[in-house]
Formats: sequence, C-alpha cells, structure tokens
Amino acid sequence: MGIRKRTALFLSFSILAALTFSSYSIVEHQIQSNETLYRISIEYNVSISTILDWNPNLSPNNLKIEQVILIPQPEGYIYEVKKGDNLTYIAKLFFTSVSDIVKANNLDTTTIFVNQKLFIPKSVVGKGFNNERNIIWPVYATISSLYGYRVHPITKEYSFHKGIDLAAPIGTPVFSVEAGKVKFVGENGGYGLMVEIESYNNSYVYGHLSQINVYEGQYVEKGEIIARVGNTGLSTGPHLHFEVKKAYTNYDPLVFLPSSNRIYVLDNRENEYGLGGN
Repeated sequence: MGIRKRTALFLSFSILAALTFSSYSIVEHQIQSNETLYRISIEYNVSISTILDWNPNLSPNNLKIEQVILIPQPEGYIYEVKKGDNLTYIAKLFFTSVSDIVKANNLDTTTIFVNQKLFIPKSVVGKGFNNERNIIWPVYATISSLYGYRVHPITKEYSFHKGIDLAAPIGTPVFSVEAGKVKFVGENGGYGLMVEIESYNNSYVYGHLSQINVYEGQYVEKGEIIARVGNTGLSTGPHLHFEVKKAYTNYDPLVFLPSSNRIYVLDNRENEYGLGGN
C-alpha cells in the first residue's frame, strides 16, 4: 500500500470529527496503538504544550487507546471572557495585539461579552514580550510580594521568600522565560502544582499553578505557554510564584527580568481598543 493511501487510512480512523468555527477548527483525534504525543504533534503541526493545554486531564506518559483529544487548527488557545475584561487586557495576557484578536475572531466590534470564547492564534502570541534581558516576564501580572524576608501571609512567621509573587486571575497563561528542559512537574508541598525548568545557566520555578502543560524531560522554547496561573498549595489567592536559581542558590528574579514598568512592550496605540468590556 502506498504512503498516501496508508496516511489517508490512518487519518480516517484517528480523526473522529472537526468542529469548525469562524477562523479555526477543533479536531477530535482518537489515539491509536503505539501513538505518542510527539507523533501527534508532528502530524497536526502543533506543540505538545498546546495539546496539553487543550487537554488538561491528559497523561503524557500514559496515553490510552481510543482516548479522544482535542487539537486546534491552526495552533492557538481559547480565552473565555470574564466580567470586567476588555480586549486590551486580554491582548496583554497573551502578549499580542488587539488587532490580531479582532482579526482572528472576525469581530465587527471591540465590544465583548462575559463567557464569549476568543481564539488566540499561537502565531501572534509573544509580540509584546520585553526582550531587553535574557529572560522575559513569565506572566502579565502585578507584583504582590517581593524576594526576601517577610511575614508569611498564611503562617504569620518571619521567613525568607525565595522568589516573587505575581498576582493574576486563575487561568492566565504562564510562559517559559527562557528555553530549557523541564526538570520537575507535579505537586510540591506549599508550592502546589509546580514546574521547574533548567536552562544553560539558570533554573526557574513556577508555583501555585492550576494546570501544567509540560512533562519532565520535555524541551521548551522561550515564550512557550507551559502552564496556567492557579491558587494551589499554600496560597492566599491566585498568583504565580516565580524563582530564579543558580547552582541551587536563589536570587532575586527582578535582577534578571526586564523592568517591571515594561512587562508588555507592544506599542501600537492599544488603548483605542480598550472600551467595550462587560
């Protein structure tokens, strides 16, 4: 049997359906014997992290035959509008532009509604990253706690805070600040759901996550969505706990990050699109 015929036969079994929307579609893929996430990612030209983002209950190392997973075409992410949102804010969460979101969703107006689902193509994510330093900001957020000694908000003990806390709503995308290999994934005491990624020089810790989009041993690119903000572990509210380590010694992340006044640097008069949230 020729390669094309075998491919067509495989696809006929592996793709159950494709739900088509204005500018994207969602393929329902049924996992076959001996398939891996890597093979599926190559077949659909999407990253493994994106597949995991769309399928939060998927176990990367324990795929089940006939299990159905969702895959976006083209590659991208869904954002469900919350009360108080506007397009400017949503664009900043994905470090993209309002005009890109408008175009991707064929919007006739910048007015958006609670529970409305917006598609954010991966191709436009990251335009607003500040690349002035070696690493980028892991999330668009507000600094809520600094590095150093403090009175712990829960235990009330005077203790050393090994990183910085970045307050953001649950579900806010978390980006890899630098390319590297995933060292740890899972629950880790007060950190809650946590990811640690090692680069050539540093190690980065992302804590209190609601969802993890990577697995141990995976290589991730700088700017890739690796998780979502949560409130797991010892936490008083939704935020990302972020650490920078060198040779197992913690350092103040603000020394390595671009200016906190320039987390998002895309400058194309985004404010003109800011109205219309409900």
